[in-house]
Amino acid sequence: MGNCYAAPPAQASQELVQPVGSSVKHVDAAFRTAKETSLSAHEAMAKLKEGNARYVGARSERASNPGGLRTALATDGQNPFAIVIGCADSRCPVETTFDAQPGDIFVLRNAGNACPSSEGSIVASSEYAVGALGTKLLVVMGHTKCGAMVGATKMALGPDANAKKDPKSCSALEQYLDDLTPAAKEAAKLLGNSAFSVDDVAAQAIRLNVFRTIKSLLDNSAALREKVRGGVELHGAVYDIESGKVEFLGQHPDLKQLLPGPSSKDDKALGA
Repeated sequence: MGNCYAAPPAQASQELVQPVGSSVKHVDAAFRTAKETSLSAHEAMAKLKEGNARYVGARSERASNPGGLRTALATDGQNPFAIVIGCADSRCPVETTFDAQPGDIFVLRNAGNACPSSEGSIVASSEYAVGALGTKLLVVMGHTKCGAMVGATKMALGPDANAKKDPKSCSALEQYLDDLTPAAKEAAKLLGNSAFSVDDVAAQAIRLNVFRTIKSLLDNSAALREKVRGGVELHGAVYDIESGKVEFLGQHPDLKQLLPGPSSKDDKALGA
């Protein structure tokens, strides 16, 4: 005999309970699957901000019925409302940071939340999410005390910063960090004072690197540029690993210049 267990419908509600120490709250929420309508970038951003506020306030609303959620996602498919490119640092769990559950966020992570040298998997995965999945919001999220950016800053400010390096003599990590040094060099130039410490420069570089990643995504993907013309938004953010708060930085300040081609009615939305 086959298993006669009936999977819960995608719209089935789930009981969500607050953690001990906070007011108990029961919330009816539908499982988010491909049956749901895709959210706009504005709506998705609001959900990220609301989720982060819950995380910081220890008011989680994550599913208490994970089995039903898994069944719904397996049966009806995924429909993430946001893409987040985050750092691989174990202190920066993306879904937890936004009090999200499986199926909510399409997560991409590597050291330094970067896209150096047109890094293929990050670009390709982003194209898939905005294309096949219809996700309208992509957030590149750096974080405070990022080890990758501290390492890149040390390389950028070190005595051998301008020396030519033989790629064959460098480890994969050394080559990767070297690709992140432009943000550190730009940060040092902006600060303009040798009295600043490596950590000071790295803190500024973390923010600049977020926008460098957005620029790299757009420079290396005609598909992403086209989607941005059609309503997809790419935003920057920085996660504070001590407070848990996410600071949203907005879209790239030079977004219009990163989208070559004839002007259109969408230019107003791009800040033109």
